[in-house]
Amino acid sequence: MSENASILFIKWIPLYERERPFQIFMDLLPNAQDQRRTNLLWEEKTVHVEDFRNQVEYQLDSHGFTACHLPGFAELPDESTIKEKYLPAVRGMLERELDSVGTVFIFDWRIRSSRRDAKAERVNFSDQSQPLLPSNYAHIDTAPISVIQRIQNSFPNDASRILRQRVRAVNVWKPLCNPVHDWALAMCDGTTVKPGDLVETDSIRQGSISTNYYVKYNKDQKWYFLKNQSPDEALLFKHFDSEPEVKAPSLNMPAARRKLRHG
Repeated sequence: MSENASILFIKWIPLYERERPFQIFMDLLPNAQDQRRTNLLWEEKTVHVEDFRNQVEYQLDSHGFTACHLPGFAELPDESTIKEKYLPAVRGMLERELDSVGTVFIFDWRIRSSRRDAKAERVNFSDQSQPLLPSNYAHIDTAPISVIQRIQNSFPNDASRILRQRVRAVNVWKPLCNPVHDWALAMCDGTTVKPGDLVETDSIRQGSISTNYYVKYNKDQKWYFLKNQSPDEALLFKHFDSEPEVKAPSLNMPAARRKLRHG
């Protein structure tokens, strides 16, 4: 079963040949000559999104995404519950679900909400408890350089050993208390994404610069979602994989939250 959805894709412009794409999520100096917060341009496309429920062939290494069982956690009332109960459960699930897994560490978590009151005038990325609105931009959260920097910063004494092993960056996404009907997560089959579809972008925040990818539209891309995803179901999708022999390689797993168009 497939449905139509609207997704925003980055629009390539000649400017990017001489200036890196960027987004700034902080206050600019009043006397700064350049007052731009971004140089990104977007184009909205309607894409067909296929329900992959009960299709067991869709796995992390073959397509870049999969679904698994993660029950409980209908509410995450505070940060201590998240850190002391939810994140250990996620870590345990990853240890069970990933092949040849060694060290598993969680470097970020976020809560998203489509409720209007979740929108703040300014996003404070240092406050992980602040709910974020759904993101309708086709993107990959983490570029390879940012993955390596995360490992080096988190494990300064063991980074060289860890980086000699297989390294994967995997996102886990699940609803909390209700099945997902609107703003479900759309994931692109990693085997249908060409390297030229990805645009490396700098994300500039207070005290840090990270790198991610936004995605150019390509009619050959195939998008999927899990229809009526329940609170007991978690989606796993890759941002990075250092293993070159897998069918769904690194860098090729765009995702976006998208509003379904029924009918």
